[in-house]
Amino acid sequence: MAVTRYRVTWKNIETGEERVEEFNDIDQGYDYYQMMQRDAYAIKVRWEHVTE
Repeated sequence: MAVTRYRVTWKNIETGEERVEEFNDIDQGYDYYQMMQRDAYAIKVRWEHVTE
């Protein structure tokens, strides 16, 4: 059975580092995605569904 995870990826403008957080719960992941979109130090914020 396939497992769906939810991934939020963004780039930190201070360090230039790409960061990734993964979630099992869609609501928790999407809330985090929305929070990162408003973060002053995050750019290129992406929301992905990953099936494993």
